[in-house]
Amino acid sequence: MGLDWSFSSERCFRRCQRQYYFKEIAAWHNGRDPVRREAFVLKQLKGLETWRGSVVHTAIERFVVPYWQSRQPIDWDVVIKSAKTLAERQFSFSSLGRFRENGLSKSKAGDDYCALSAHDCGESIPAESLSGTIQQIETALVNLSQMRELLKSIEGRKAYFTELPVSVDYHGAKINGQIDLMFFRGFGEPTVIDWKCYESVAGSDAHLQTALYAWLLCRHSKWNVSRPENVELIEVRLSRDPSFIRHRFDSTRFFELEDHIFKSVEEIRALCGEASYADQDLADYSFTENPNSCAYCPFRRLCQEAGTCPIML
Repeated sequence: MGLDWSFSSERCFRRCQRQYYFKEIAAWHNGRDPVRREAFVLKQLKGLETWRGSVVHTAIERFVVPYWQSRQPIDWDVVIKSAKTLAERQFSFSSLGRFRENGLSKSKAGDDYCALSAHDCGESIPAESLSGTIQQIETALVNLSQMRELLKSIEGRKAYFTELPVSVDYHGAKINGQIDLMFFRGFGEPTVIDWKCYESVAGSDAHLQTALYAWLLCRHSKWNVSRPENVELIEVRLSRDPSFIRHRFDSTRFFELEDHIFKSVEEIRALCGEASYADQDLADYSFTENPNSCAYCPFRRLCQEAGTCPIML
């Protein structure tokens, strides 16, 4: 299998090693192993805020980008109506518990797939919470429609790449990132769009996370990006106080990022080796020191059933 690394997996590792085990190593769609299958289902669970962002991302990919590709004016009323319909279909899918249907994969379910934490716990989501979330989805798209300067810089490009996974091998690990939207201003000159549907990532690694996209493109032979300065990253905030920020990177930032990745991979590998499920012992993985992390962990029940969870809720 080999070790996969991303900023998301690193944050999970630092939050709780047990959670990292279930999410990054145990989780697998193969239903022949019930523990791995259950970990896979639990990995898909979302709260309302995360789900809201997911719907906005999918709406932009499915309903906005095709207008850019065909070089047609965007009918934002149609986009917003389609996004609301998508949200309603996903909510229905989740409320019926269809994410637990035997033999149903995410690929078979397509854009309807949704797994909300509350539904998996048998809880109902108040109608006002659902309507408020759908209103926030509409607000995010309305905010995007009003960013005239940004839209002008996106329109008229030759090709658009959406929800693009980019991976490179580094220090014996697979370093992963997923680009929300990318197009090229010229040969070897990509612009990466990062949609933010919630408050920006805070903390000491935030600037490194934004640099990761440029680092991946420069190291990946497919994209012909030779210099980090050629990569433009636009962070677009669609929730409160909508705005966008343009970032550029240089080799100094790249050295800092590589050092961070190297040390992080070494730390994770010291515990789990190459992350092969068969080689792991759950007892080697420590608990979170934050009770809230345990209380809201989607894998809490699996951890409890293993007789290891320090907080029996």
